[in-house]
Amino acid sequence: MTAPCEDEALERDRSRGREEAAVLWTTREQVLAARRSTPWYQLEALARSRDAVTRLRVARNPSAQGDALVLLARDADPEVREQVARRTDPSAAVLTRLGADASAAVRAAVARNPATPGEVLRALAEDPHHGVRFAVQASQRQRLRAAGEQAGAPRGADPDALAATA
Repeated sequence: MTAPCEDEALERDRSRGREEAAVLWTTREQVLAARRSTPWYQLEALARSRDAVTRLRVARNPSAQGDALVLLARDADPEVREQVARRTDPSAAVLTRLGADASAAVRAAVARNPATPGEVLRALAEDPHHGVRFAVQASQRQRLRAAGEQAGAPRGADPDALAATA
């Protein structure tokens, strides 16, 4: 029979092993979530993970699409929703939903997104948070600059002057 202090040491070692196993499992999920080669159906399952870091990595993964992005756009963690808002491939419905988000950082990311529909940008232009309004202005300047370059305007042309002539 072992002494009481040896029993306590053995129990600590056993519980440490369980904690390490949990860390390894979480790490495995996070690695899968970050891999571009992870199939869409696995990414969709990982988007439901209890681990916020795993969900964030799914949101950053360019292979995540459709239902995974819809799930992540409703995530409790604003950092995950912000990452979805930064992507150029979410549907207009997802960007519209994120444009009405409670987090100003998420709304600002939607404003900076070149795929954001015009009606969402117009609504964000009247946002109560100055950072969101600033992001809308920066996005509009960038869109005007891109439109001017496509139309043959000189590269350094003033976007405000382009807007005045449009």
